[in-house]
Amino acid sequence: MKTQNYNNSKPAIVYCRVSTDDQATTGISIETQENVCVEAAKKDGYTILEVIKDEGRSGGNLKRPGIQKLIKYVLAKEIGAIYTVHSDRLARNTLDHLNLMDLFRKNEVFLNCTQQPNMDDSATSRMISTVMASTNQFQRDITSEKVSMTMREKAKAGYFPSKAPVGYKNILNPDASVERMGQKSIIIDPNDGPLVKKAFELYATGTYNVYALNDILYEKGLRTRNGNKRSDSHLFNTLRNRFYLGEVNWKDVCVKNAKHQALVSEEVFNQVQKIMTSKNKSACRRRKYSWLLSGFVRCYKHDRRYTAEWHLNKKKAYYHCTNPSGCGKCIEVAKLEEMVADKFKTLEFSPVFIEEVINNAKAIFYERKKAYDSKRKDFINQRTAFESKQKVVLEKLFAKVISDDDFTKVKKQIEHEIENIDARLIELEKQKNVNIGEAQDILKFTRNIYDAYQKASPALKRQILAFFWNHFEVADGLIIKSNPSLLFDQLLKLEQATQKVENTEKPIVSNMVINSTERCA
Repeated sequence: MKTQNYNNSKPAIVYCRVSTDDQATTGISIETQENVCVEAAKKDGYTILEVIKDEGRSGGNLKRPGIQKLIKYVLAKEIGAIYTVHSDRLARNTLDHLNLMDLFRKNEVFLNCTQQPNMDDSATSRMISTVMASTNQFQRDITSEKVSMTMREKAKAGYFPSKAPVGYKNILNPDASVERMGQKSIIIDPNDGPLVKKAFELYATGTYNVYALNDILYEKGLRTRNGNKRSDSHLFNTLRNRFYLGEVNWKDVCVKNAKHQALVSEEVFNQVQKIMTSKNKSACRRRKYSWLLSGFVRCYKHDRRYTAEWHLNKKKAYYHCTNPSGCGKCIEVAKLEEMVADKFKTLEFSPVFIEEVINNAKAIFYERKKAYDSKRKDFINQRTAFESKQKVVLEKLFAKVISDDDFTKVKKQIEHEIENIDARLIELEKQKNVNIGEAQDILKFTRNIYDAYQKASPALKRQILAFFWNHFEVADGLIIKSNPSLLFDQLLKLEQATQKVENTEKPIVSNMVINSTERCA
C-alpha cells in the first residue's frame, strides 16, 4: 500500500459492499458508495477499470465473489489503486484486514478510503489501521450478538427466526394486535405445502426411496426458485426436520407447540424416521456401486475402514484398506462377503427368545391386518358412496333437473374422488404385501439365521448385519475379530443367543487375496 505520493499510470478499482444490516441501519446504499468513490478516483487522475460490487454480502470473511475478483487484480498487478468508502467495506475481520493491507502494500496498490483519513507506511499509521480493523470487527461482533439474542428470543416464543423451510413461506402477520415477535410469521405454502406433506406420506409407506421420491415430486412441481429439481440431500434433510411436526428447534432452544401449523402427524413423521434409520444407517448416499459391507469392515492393522472398487479389466471388485500407503492385501468382494456370511452359521437364538419373537411378530401382524381391514373397508364405503352419488346425478340429468354443463362438472369431481380412492387402495395393498413379507422374514430369521441372511435382499442383509455386528476386523485377507453390536452383545450376556467360539488363529492365506500393488497397477 502506497502513501499519498502515488502513481496514477495504472487504472483504479472501485469496491462497494453492502449487507442487509448496513442498508437498514446506516443507509449507505451501493449507489452512493459508487458515486462517491468514482468521483474521488477521477479527481485523483485515475481511470476506472471496473466497479466491483458485493451486494448483500457480509464482511465477516473473504468468501465473496467481488473481493476475490479484487484480489486477482492486485496479484496480477493490473491496478494502481482501490477506492472504497471505508475500510470496513473490505473486511470486518481483523486478520482479513491485516492480510489485505499487507497484500496491497507488497503489490504497490494505493488504498483510498474516502470517508476516513488515508494512511502512509509509518509505524503510527499501521497501528491506527490495526485499531480501526479491530473496531470494525468489534462492531460486527456486537451486531451479531444482538441478532443472535433476538433470534433466540423469537425461537423461545415459538416463532421460527429464519427463512421458512420448503413447504412453508414467510409473511407479515395481518393481525396488527400480535406480539412484536410474531409480526413476521410462517404459514403453509398453498403450492409446495401439499407436495411436502405427500412426500412424508409416500415415504412412510416404505415403498419409495429418497431418490425416486425426489423425481416424483419434481414432476408434480416441487422445484427450486429457478425451476430446477431440488437436491436429493435437501429432500433427505426435509424428511428429518421436526419443524414439520410443528416444532421449533433453534440451537439450544426447543419449542414443541410452536406458532406455525404442523404439516404432518406425529405418527407419519415417526414412521418416516423409523424407515430412514433402517436404510443405510440414516445416511443420504447415492453411489454408482453399493457395497454390502461398507461400514462393517475395518483394517486390524491401521484401524481404517475398508472400501471397495471395481476393476473392469478383471471384471472383479475388491475390498481394500483405505490407508493412504496401502495395506498389502486386497480381497475379492464375493470372498469377503462369503466369509462374513459364514459368521451367521455360528449364531443361534434360545428357544425362549424364539418363542417370544414369534408371539410378538404374530401380535404385530394381526394388529396391522386389523388396521388394513378397517382402512380397506372405509375406502370401499367411500367409493360406494361416490358411485351412488354418481348414479343420483345421472338420474337428475335424465330427468332434466340439471344441465349438461353441471352434470359434466359434477361427474369430473366424482371421477376424480374415485380415482384417488382407487390409488389409496392400491397403496394399501402394497403395504399389506410388505407386512406379510416382513412376517415371513421374521419366521425365517428365527428358524435359521444363516439361511435367512443368504436369502435376504441386500437392504435386508445390511439390517441383519447391523443387528448382530458392529464391525469385523480384517488382517492378511482374513477376518480375525468379529465385534458384536450392543444389542447382540446384550442378548449374549442374557443367554438369549449363543455364538460358537471362533478360531482367531490366522490360517494360510488363500488365493482369494491379491497384492495391493497389483490392485493399483
